[in-house]
Amino acid sequence: MPDTIRRQIEAKAQRAILSRAVFRTENAMLIAGSMLLAAFFPQPFPQSLPWFDWWTWLLLGGVGVAGIIVSTLKDPQEAAQAVADMFREEHDVRLIKDRNLRRKFEQALAYYNRLQEVAASMKSERLRQRTSASVRQMEDWVSNIYHLALRLQAYRADGILNRDRDEVPKSVRRLRNEIKLEAEPALRAQMQATLASKQKQWQNLKALDSLMEKAELQLDHSVAALGTVYSQLLLIGGKREIDNSAAQRLQEDVSDEVANLQDLVDSINQVYDYRFEGLG
Repeated sequence: MPDTIRRQIEAKAQRAILSRAVFRTENAMLIAGSMLLAAFFPQPFPQSLPWFDWWTWLLLGGVGVAGIIVSTLKDPQEAAQAVADMFREEHDVRLIKDRNLRRKFEQALAYYNRLQEVAASMKSERLRQRTSASVRQMEDWVSNIYHLALRLQAYRADGILNRDRDEVPKSVRRLRNEIKLEAEPALRAQMQATLASKQKQWQNLKALDSLMEKAELQLDHSVAALGTVYSQLLLIGGKREIDNSAAQRLQEDVSDEVANLQDLVDSINQVYDYRFEGLG
């Protein structure tokens, strides 16, 4: 099974946290301060601490920097913020130019952000762990909504498809009429072969249109379903005791929705090789 969106993002987030831990402003101030003290006050306590020399300032500065780095790496809020930043970077809303599609993705992202907050504020530790696992799955959910929106946008703006949708049925009607009037057998056979090809193309276009119509309906459903899950999580969070059945149903609902969305995205990938400016 390929890595989930969560694993991919967490790997990048770990690198981002390390970079943030090393290059924090506090570290720069500690390093600069220790160097200045070493230069201008190399032996501040010559009588009471004769061993205290310029290198001691540098050592203390290094210990302080190491402490900040370790505390940053272990800070769960730093980790959560790094994951959130990476998720937004991986799912750049600016690539969704279509206002309606962008609004839907931003709505899904807002639900997801609130779901994270609600899961983290659960009164019971066990319930918090159960619901947090479901919320992590929702990253795949929101990611699929994002990619579905990009595919719908590319499909709507595809000039070749729009042209063929207008020209192919006209070609089919014209060929049918011409075949009725053509007496030459060889030419008639060639026209019939061309007609069969055009009819197949028209069938494929209608099948793609049907799939994309389903995708648009699924997008609306998925965003609404996120709202439903949000209300369910609020109800679960209001209870002090662990409701295993409710938590289990929530996890099953999330798993089903993620699977359905992934299947749909995979189906589109199989029949529509889309290109979109700004994507690799």
